[in-house]
Amino acid sequence: MTLRQFLLFTAISLPACGLLILLLDQPLAGFIHGHFTWAVPLFAALTAAADAAHDALMAHVVGLPVIFLALGLAFGVGRYALKKRGATLFLILLLTHEFSMVLANVLKGAVHRLRPEVQFGGGYVGSGLWAAGPHNDSFPSYHTAVYFSLFWPLALAFPRWRVPLLVLPGLVALGRLVLGAHYLSDVWFSLWLVVALTFLFGQLQRPTPAG
Repeated sequence: MTLRQFLLFTAISLPACGLLILLLDQPLAGFIHGHFTWAVPLFAALTAAADAAHDALMAHVVGLPVIFLALGLAFGVGRYALKKRGATLFLILLLTHEFSMVLANVLKGAVHRLRPEVQFGGGYVGSGLWAAGPHNDSFPSYHTAVYFSLFWPLALAFPRWRVPLLVLPGLVALGRLVLGAHYLSDVWFSLWLVVALTFLFGQLQRPTPAG
């Protein structure tokens, strides 16, 4: 992704998220809740299976998650033992995944947005931001950040495989809406967060100008 493409995506995404929060999130969530309850079991099963696989990858060995050890080892061997510059992709993937999860959780704790399920249960006035009480960890979507951060760097590195690589994270993100766990702005902002971090850490793979 070029700087221009990233700036364009940012210029579209951040205002769109603001507009959704102020005007469109709740009506859209109500529409999905009213018309797509038949899809809840499907997306619940898909999310549960994906979470089980990710939990296995996050199991700790010698104090670190398996996936971080594997990516770190692949980067070290590929970049320094085999002298393959492309191995930097493993480092980009590791950093993007870790920072996406951490920042999504930090923002949840700072924003305290009520989840759509609260709206369905009785409604509330306003955008649901900075609310007290339970179910106030809607923004941004942690699941979207987790799964897009695993596949978006790969989708950029292998454009021919972009569509199949993004099927799972796309379905998980859609499932957050169908399950009533998140608003569209929650999901969209998480996607922007992953794109931003991928772009940032992707600078590690750019050639260094000759001195």
